[in-house]
Amino acid sequence: MFSRNRKQFGCPEYQASLEDILRDGVASMEPGSRLQSHLQGCDACRQALNDGLTASKLMRHARYPESELSQAFVTRVMAVIREATEAAPNAIWRPLELLASRIALAAAVLLLALSVYLREFAPAWGTAAVSAGTEIGAGLPEPPAQPANADEVLMSLADTGDAI
Repeated sequence: MFSRNRKQFGCPEYQASLEDILRDGVASMEPGSRLQSHLQGCDACRQALNDGLTASKLMRHARYPESELSQAFVTRVMAVIREATEAAPNAIWRPLELLASRIALAAAVLLLALSVYLREFAPAWGTAAVSAGTEIGAGLPEPPAQPANADEVLMSLADTGDAI
């Protein structure tokens, strides 16, 4: 549509006149003028004027789009959008939405039950459950005593089967 090379805007001698028409509007063109008679015979200038008018309308619309929209148009567009969102494509996702909400509800209930169980019935983290009547080392074997003399050392080695 658009080329990188700059195209000639109509005939060179009428370029300034065409630009004036585009700036001031077609109504500013004098009937029977030299430009009007040239436009009837020159396809390049006529096409350049039409292209310029189209571009001018597009730019005006892009600059001030809300001024040309009526309330009826906005209402019709919103009604079409509303109908499209309520139509069949939504029916595909509805069962998945219901399944996802049920899974989320079940996970929330399970998480709540687990947190209540851990809070009430599980021992607290970082504390040891010790009753007052028991001794801390109860149930553990006693550490071996130091030998009193050399004979006890020899006797312990003889009991284990190790020889010097």
